[in-house]
Amino acid sequence: MIPDAFADAGFTVERLVMDDGVALTLARIGPRYAESGRRPVILGHGVGFATLAYRGLWQTLSRDREVVAVDLRGHGLNAAGIDATPPQARLAADQAAIARHLAAETGTPPDAVFHSYSGVLSLHAEQAEGRLYHRRVFMEPPLIPAGEMEGATEAAAGRDFMAERMKRRRDRFASLEDFARIFRERPEFAWMEPGAPDDLAAAVLVPAEEGGFRLACAPAVESGFYSGNTPEGLWDLLARAKRAPGLVAPSLMIAGRRPTGITADPFTAAITPVAARAGGFDLLQLADITHMLPMERSAFIAAAATAFFDEPAREESAT
Repeated sequence: MIPDAFADAGFTVERLVMDDGVALTLARIGPRYAESGRRPVILGHGVGFATLAYRGLWQTLSRDREVVAVDLRGHGLNAAGIDATPPQARLAADQAAIARHLAAETGTPPDAVFHSYSGVLSLHAEQAEGRLYHRRVFMEPPLIPAGEMEGATEAAAGRDFMAERMKRRRDRFASLEDFARIFRERPEFAWMEPGAPDDLAAAVLVPAEEGGFRLACAPAVESGFYSGNTPEGLWDLLARAKRAPGLVAPSLMIAGRRPTGITADPFTAAITPVAARAGGFDLLQLADITHMLPMERSAFIAAAATAFFDEPAREESAT
């Protein structure tokens, strides 16, 4: 079930049944809470990705704590049988169920690291069910401005453009190398770590019946994830969280400043500081980095996340 490229890393696989009867696969790696004394870390991905592709993150974090890699329905380890995009509320309910499961298992809320859309879903989950995480790290969540907020119209238009663009995405590849070559040759991906294109290919492609490989997340399904990204109530939740710390998980938001000459994905880099201010969250901005940041600065982000997660323990110890 774990792709060959990651099979020897030491993952164990768990199937967790959701309240609609669907069993989701969780890939777990690293010492359990009873052994390490450190909370497990949920790792979530962006649209079209899969968590195993973030090798630098899970490899580093799992040295001293368990990482629970969670692929969204329609992606990676949970791609099979999905022929239409699951509703956003369903995806958020999955997030909540996984967090509750780990909290029940360990007796403490898990930590979490979310790239892109999985971070937005984590907020929807907390909006519906209350605080779910001990601490959380966001990497450029694409939180669409709401109502009369500045940039709301432009952000919604950009989201809809991406939804249409994904429908036409190439989804067949002769080999894993054929897919990885795209990320090695295009200038907007030049900041990715050397092995990241290969990990991405291994995580997001599956064998095609007619030979070669195809995207695990079909273009039509991926398109629906973009168009389904709506912010119902989240900006109000952030405002309330700023007034009432503890309403949602204390969070660190990480955003990049794009390298010179790179204009792709400016929205996620711009909205992250706005969301951090709205919720009273910590903010870390990095120079010369794109939306692919977990595949560009994995060791730095893992170190920042570890420091953020461990900070309360130091405070309690000092007290």
